[in-house]
Amino acid sequence: MTTLYDIDKFCDYFEAQVHAIDNLEPHPVTEESITQVRLYKKTLVISAIDTLASLRFLQNNYKELNRQKKARFMRFVAEYSEWENGTLISIPYLMDQLTVKNLKGSRLYEVLYDRLSTHDKSAGKPLNIELIDLKAEALLNFANSENEEHLIHESQHYSLLYGYKNCIAQEVGKHCGVMEAYQYAQPHYYSYLQNSSPGKLTQWHLSYPVEHFKNLFFCSIKNMKRHFIKTNTNPYSLIGDSRGHSRWWEPLASAPVNTQK
Repeated sequence: MTTLYDIDKFCDYFEAQVHAIDNLEPHPVTEESITQVRLYKKTLVISAIDTLASLRFLQNNYKELNRQKKARFMRFVAEYSEWENGTLISIPYLMDQLTVKNLKGSRLYEVLYDRLSTHDKSAGKPLNIELIDLKAEALLNFANSENEEHLIHESQHYSLLYGYKNCIAQEVGKHCGVMEAYQYAQPHYYSYLQNSSPGKLTQWHLSYPVEHFKNLFFCSIKNMKRHFIKTNTNPYSLIGDSRGHSRWWEPLASAPVNTQK
């Protein structure tokens, strides 16, 4: 067998598993079961992406990066998933963080308020994130402290995706269900109703739909395949598994099973 053959086999196996995940169906079909299955799909697909990140930035070559799981995940998504809007800063999320930190009187908060108020009458319909959010460069000039600059960077979508990954993995159905109410192809915001209280803005909820997770994965596996070919790397040599099975799923059904006790 050649390295190219193993690369194809490895990538095809990952893709087949994600297709299988996508075909999962709730039973019985209820609103609650549909929401849970969506969360399960996201958890499994994001685990595949995280595994690819660990294979791209191996501990032997990236010791410091491997100690920083969030930084490793964010770098991989930024370099391999082709998610250009991942660099955007979530305006609603950043506003919430400034409120929590008692920074509502800052110039940065005023800029965010003015930005979000222009969409206040759009409540009840989804808005793609690029219609609301801005690049960090457009906001950093209004930051007056390291704390504000830190909150800007922590509100980037790459960072929020990592936080959401942990949320659905650790607390499925507890705090993430609101993000499952509406499912569209692209990351978006939605709001049930316009806020009728004077001086208060409509509350926007962020949604990363299943289709978005799948798109991140298939772009990532495509670019990882290119990386393996370019560097002449056999991916199975990275996982130390002579059977050629990925470490994040059970072996293939056809694999021999030792039933001896």
